[in-house]
Amino acid sequence: MTKMKIDQEAIETLTKLLEGSELTELEYQQGDEKIKLKKAPAPVVEAVAPVAMSSDDQPVRAPRTDVIEGHTINAPTVGIFYTAKSPQEPPYVQVGDEVKQGQIVGVIEAMKVFTNVVADVDGVVERVLVNNEEGVEYGQPLIQIQ
Repeated sequence: MTKMKIDQEAIETLTKLLEGSELTELEYQQGDEKIKLKKAPAPVVEAVAPVAMSSDDQPVRAPRTDVIEGHTINAPTVGIFYTAKSPQEPPYVQVGDEVKQGQIVGVIEAMKVFTNVVADVDGVVERVLVNNEEGVEYGQPLIQIQ
């Protein structure tokens, strides 16, 4: 049996170097000795949404939805709704504010892209239906206009 020129300490150092980096493999050569280290692939974990269980004696009910009368300004895209330009700024609109068609009433951020939410009618803000920094779906009512 021949003695390796690359010692155990060097191998451990190389292993730590590989683990602490974004590299997937590392090859090291010292003289005619060569070592190749590879990271094991990360295990794939699938997220499964929990399933609500209901007993047979209780009916399953649909989620509660408020009845919204009048005109609503709806989300033009999916994302996070913001009521103001920044946390230090006042909200674009509040209950009781008069809005004009084309006025910005909020913004939605999706993947670092900001989309203005614009009033499509003139009127008065009756209710803001979502909270600041709340996730919204496409077409979801955001602001009720009277």
